Amino acid sequence: MSWLLDNAQAVSAAASVGTLLIWSVYLTIFWRGYRRQLKPKLVINRGEGDGLDGHCLLTNMSQQPIHIQGVKVAIDLADQTCTSYITDAEDVRAAGNPHGWQKLTRQGPLASGAMVDLGTFESILGYVIRQSRPEADMEAAQRCCITVLAIYGSEDLLVGATRQFELVHDEGETRLTSESVETRQLTSRAERRKHSRGLAKDI
Repeated sequence: MSWLLDNAQAVSAAASVGTLLIWSVYLTIFWRGYRRQLKPKLVINRGEGDGLDGHCLLTNMSQQPIHIQGVKVAIDLADQTCTSYITDAEDVRAAGNPHGWQKLTRQGPLASGAMVDLGTFESILGYVIRQSRPEADMEAAQRCCITVLAIYGSEDLLVGATRQFELVHDEGETRLTSESVETRQLTSRAERRKHSRGLAKDI
């Protein structure tokens, strides 16, 4: 007790520093959790089968709505990568069955927890190949990468997500298999800036 009395100021200072450290840890945990909730999260998936007649689906798992600004598709052939933006749904109009504004453009708002059908893989991939390599057919496609760019909250750059699918051709049928279970979010500012510039050139 006498030692505590003699060193009261040092003990008090140490306790204050310890309390500050504990609250700093709590604040860091709280801030990280809060930031994680605010981060955009988009999910790209396939539905209605794993063939070319399956649909490419986009779900907004963010806490806030997003506004889809662009959809980019890259297809790897044996000797070339074909890249095209399908934002304005030219492939849907080319198929001759547009209906409603969502079939005329893939731009637009998407509420939190909502899902939108981007079209069939056959329509999407077929259009991109015809734009870049009209003489090629679907059998030449080895993999495809779907990238969605969007406006989110107060972010000063476009946010986005991308997912890659392998195309497996077997006896005249084509199946799509995902290389990863999760959709990769575009988190790097350099990568987001690069995609923003690419979209700006296409507008």
